[in-house]
Formats: sequence, C-alpha cells, structure tokens
Amino acid sequence: MDSVKQRTILRATLIDAALLTVACLIPAASHLLALPLYKLNPMLMVVVAGMMLVPNRWNALLLAIIVPFATSLIAAMPTPLGALCMVCEYASVVTLFGLIARSRALGSRWAVFAAMLTAIIAGKAVYYLAKWLIVHPDQLVGTSVVWQLVSVVAIAAAVAFFGKKRD
Repeated sequence: MDSVKQRTILRATLIDAALLTVACLIPAASHLLALPLYKLNPMLMVVVAGMMLVPNRWNALLLAIIVPFATSLIAAMPTPLGALCMVCEYASVVTLFGLIARSRALGSRWAVFAAMLTAIIAGKAVYYLAKWLIVHPDQLVGTSVVWQLVSVVAIAAAVAFFGKKRD
C-alpha cells in the first residue's frame, strides 16, 4: 500500500475516532450541563461532520451504523432498539445525500442546502417509520417538531456554508 493511501486511511481513522468520542460524550455532557442536547440531533451532527471531513461515502455509512450503537453501549442512550431506528435514519441521510451529490446537482450553496435538507427530512421520515414499526411507542414524536425543524435547518445550513465543494 502506498504512503498516500496509508495517510488517507490514518486520517479517516483519526477523524472517525474523534467523532465517535464526541458522540459518546454528548449524553454525559447533557447530564452534566443539565441541557437537553439530544434535542439538537447531536449524533446526526456527528455523522454529517464525518461526511464533510472524510470524502469516502462508505466511511460515512460506517459512522451512521456505528455511532448510535456505540453510544447505546457506552452511554446507555439511546436504547438498542432506538439505536436501530437511528441507524436507519442516518444511513438514509448518507445514502440520499450521496446519490444527490453523485448526480453533480450541487453547484451552489443553495443546492447543497436543499440536498442536505431533503436528505435529513427523508431520514426523519425513515426514522419515524422504523420507530413505529420496531418500537411501537406510546408517543411517536418525543422531541417537539419545532426543535427538530430548527436543528435540521441548522445542520443543512452548516453543510452548505462550511462544506467544501468536492468533485
């Protein structure tokens, strides 16, 4: 394996490890600060940050699978079934955004914003469908729709503003 490929793999591994650490510390920070950080979709932020920092879509998909289960195992939040629903959501976001990006339809920041917003909203639909099918909750929507809208728009705006344009 050549040195460029080794550096790329090492960089991706270090970024993934840092993002996974952040994801696992979020529940503890939420309890320590007495702030409901979960309302801001922090694990989705971690997965999206991984998408922005490592250009490999398979890496982003791996993060989408690992992050919910790792936080479930380490911090006991979310529950394992909740983690499964989140994996469905995050994998949908990564896949849909990847498909839109691959179509080369992301020529402007507005297009990136619209693509990420579309991917996240579709991911939320997949999450609630999975939650309804797998968990059968008494209350389907736990976090208010307003908080979810604010966080979704903020994440899409951050991707559009901070994301670097890739070929």
